Amino acid sequence: MPDPRLLVSVDGEPIEASVLGLLTRIEVRESDADPTLLALRFNAAQSPDGEFSPLDEGIFLPSAKISVQVEAPGGNPVRLFDGFVTHVRPHFETVESNTYVEVLAMDAAVLLNAEERVEAHPDATDADVAEKIFSRYQIAFTGETTGTRHEEKKQLLVQRGTDWELVQRLARRNGFVCYLEPDPQSGAVTAYFRPRAIKDTPQPDLTVLRDDPNLKWLDLQATMSGPARVKGAAIDPIGKRIVRADGAPRLDPLGEALLGDDVEKGLKQAGATGAVGLLRDPFPAEAAIADEGSAATDRALFAVEARGEVDTTLYRGLLRARRPVLIKGIGRMFAGVYYVRAVRTTVDEGVISQTFVAERNALGLSGKEDFGQSAEEVPPQ
Repeated sequence: MPDPRLLVSVDGEPIEASVLGLLTRIEVRESDADPTLLALRFNAAQSPDGEFSPLDEGIFLPSAKISVQVEAPGGNPVRLFDGFVTHVRPHFETVESNTYVEVLAMDAAVLLNAEERVEAHPDATDADVAEKIFSRYQIAFTGETTGTRHEEKKQLLVQRGTDWELVQRLARRNGFVCYLEPDPQSGAVTAYFRPRAIKDTPQPDLTVLRDDPNLKWLDLQATMSGPARVKGAAIDPIGKRIVRADGAPRLDPLGEALLGDDVEKGLKQAGATGAVGLLRDPFPAEAAIADEGSAATDRALFAVEARGEVDTTLYRGLLRARRPVLIKGIGRMFAGVYYVRAVRTTVDEGVISQTFVAERNALGLSGKEDFGQSAEEVPPQ
């Protein structure tokens, strides 16, 4: 099996071949809410004057811009990381050959999280605020609209904390995810502020215990302890009335039916009086509290989890977070569409490995699944 092709660039320029030759390990962790993280490990080579490469070459300076592109055998080149150096960690031993340097980096969330601020955002929706914040850092923005407008004379939205903390809070209460990723066409780092992309074209199928398997192992769990719905109430000080959220889910089931009804039915049959959670300190406006209740219910219903490891020699290409994928070969109860929440990709001594966490809000099949997609049939992401 041929080695993957790697391209590591610092401040827009590929690192020299002599430095790339010292690289022994790459690790990238991506998810739909947390910053994307990068770890590089280099063997440390000592010169006659006592300096170590790449430690003393002035390459990995504070906040130096760094990107990593990986091309798996049989796949397309994928820019897995684009961000900034945050840590340099050398390790020394009496056995010089065991000496190495680790370089850690974070995507542009490190910029948004660098300064705490107090700032008002008058007459803006949550999506407006998110777009304004990312424009402050010249980051392209792709988002969906949100319903509540925070009017200055009614309920002013005031930020107390970092920009990253605020955009994550705004995304969460609308049932959105917010993350940074290079655009596959333009290559520009883009901020995404939108619901989980459960309706996008699924990635190539993940298969176990069937023809053409490409999973090394897979663990599954369905949490059936609730809550099945999250409700809330608050006092609107402007309208002088109580506003409520009934917690109606908004995301479509990724299987036969949403898990919540069966969970609540089972708990009630066993003797429980309900399976309801309560919002804590929701924003006291009618549209806002309704959005937050539905968002919390949708999160609670994503209670079917798959954790596994991809056999990258057979999968052709790279599995990506923040996208759906079909999993098959695991029986009727669990097979179907999953949303890939997080992926950990490593390249260690030229060998790619990937582990992932995927979720869904239903059991069984919906009947709309298009099983059998291979890497050649799915456009590169």
